[in-house]
Amino acid sequence: MGLFGSKPKSILGIDIGTSSIKVVQLKKSEDKFKLETYGEISNIDYAEKPGDSQEMIIREMLKIVLKKSNIDTKHVVMAIPIFSSFTSVIEMPEMAPEELEKSIEFEARKYIPIPLTEVVLDWKIIDSGTFKGKRVLLIAVPKDVANKYTRIADALNLKINALELESFSFIRSLVFGEIKPVCILDIGARATSSTIIDNGIVQMSHGLDIAGAEMTRTLASSLGVAFKRAEGFKLTHGIDHGNPEQKDETREALITLVDEIINGTKQIISNFQVKTGKKIEKVILNGGSGQMEGLKEYVEKKLEIKTFIADPWSRVIYPEKLEKVLKEIGPEFSVAIGSAMREE
Repeated sequence: MGLFGSKPKSILGIDIGTSSIKVVQLKKSEDKFKLETYGEISNIDYAEKPGDSQEMIIREMLKIVLKKSNIDTKHVVMAIPIFSSFTSVIEMPEMAPEELEKSIEFEARKYIPIPLTEVVLDWKIIDSGTFKGKRVLLIAVPKDVANKYTRIADALNLKINALELESFSFIRSLVFGEIKPVCILDIGARATSSTIIDNGIVQMSHGLDIAGAEMTRTLASSLGVAFKRAEGFKLTHGIDHGNPEQKDETREALITLVDEIINGTKQIISNFQVKTGKKIEKVILNGGSGQMEGLKEYVEKKLEIKTFIADPWSRVIYPEKLEKVLKEIGPEFSVAIGSAMREE
């Protein structure tokens, strides 16, 4: 199955995250998409049974959210988390196309830490920048990961139109038509990724284990409150230095983690700018923790780059009465929305 692979009327985008599963069903409407339905189920809302495997839990949670959301299409695009894949940009000298393919597969062995027989391998030629040969984006997904998604879909009678990395999903929902270099800083529950996109193509991606769940655990420990309460506190208070009610030690603990994320982002931005001679024009904050109070302003100050909160609904037509709630959950649904926008 290709990672970059009928054109039904409606597509269901599925984002299987570590803390929740999100689904969005869209129908193409001229140059935009019409929202038909959406839904989410959190791990907290699902009571797993003793002995259940992770795959069984995902399957049952997905089954519940599909039913509650009144999903009526069988055609799905499923997004694979960046931390479940291997990506790398390699530089190749100029050569004939048939030689390039063989050379890339040989070169890939140096960058992918498991045998190529155990992965689904794909690649794309990207902008060479200042390099005189070809820069190639390598993408490898372990076959056991791809097979797990396929088994889940089969068990629920879903037809997989494509499996793709989540970074390709949020390109559609967040930077469609953007030709200047952009960095998407995606802070999920388990992992954070900084992805450089230029002219609609992933150029570089950097992952960190530091993410939203660790921030919430830090707050829960500092304040002596339950995880769920700390999660809400993180979003409403965040790293806003202007809030006198927030304990100094809690704020500083959060900033320490945020600074590590920003430093990693700063490094990949610097690497991109040195290699290509291009400047990053904007940073987009994505993921549930991307909406943390004060984070946008803090990132903008530290990186000295204009920073925005993700708005994946900008190309989607939806009922006006849903506007407030959709704007609030937007950054959490970027991957599911982008997956549902895949047309090929």
